[in-house]
Amino acid sequence: MSGYHRYPFAYRRVPCSYPGIDNNYSTPYHYNPDTMYDQITDMTTAQAPYFLLQNPPPVLSDNRPVIRLTLFKELTGFPNYGNPSGNADILYTGTRGVWTFQIPASLLLFGLRGAQLVIRGALDDHYDIPESRYTARITINNITAFNGRVPFVHGRPSGSMFDNWRELVLNIPNLRVNNRVEIVNTSNANPDDWIAFDWMELRITTLG
Repeated sequence: MSGYHRYPFAYRRVPCSYPGIDNNYSTPYHYNPDTMYDQITDMTTAQAPYFLLQNPPPVLSDNRPVIRLTLFKELTGFPNYGNPSGNADILYTGTRGVWTFQIPASLLLFGLRGAQLVIRGALDDHYDIPESRYTARITINNITAFNGRVPFVHGRPSGSMFDNWRELVLNIPNLRVNNRVEIVNTSNANPDDWIAFDWMELRITTLG
């Protein structure tokens, strides 16, 4: 049996007449945290317990690089409200609009990690109409990505360039080379009430 053993057990040397190193350890005793220091200092080098240190090899990572591409579309259908361009697209109650994004086909070869559509919008400055009445249905490549109350607020200041635009972020599960975004203003509001869209942004993440 080897003369050295791993913690938490230390083994005491059996006395013998030869003063040299003797690896024949046979009498075990349990480790005592209160007396371990004295026990070790009384031992010879051969008698001291041997602690096997764990030294695992390093773990390295070499992940594939990530490519992020942004396609930005400034919307300029109507003057006066957009920020900072001064222009924005507007959908009145019951109307719809269609926008398209084309991406290079080569990007899809890298392996798609995810895609999102970001829409920056605001409600009209008709403050007497409750914001809860403004809703929309948004489809991306013929799949409904949003249907309900839009997370926008009435634009301020009234009658001029709005400074309180908010963003709506939607995941795109079926990204294509030609992407079609359709928004229908389904609000329970008056015909002259509207939702404004300042810009849209298609964010694509692929593996390099």
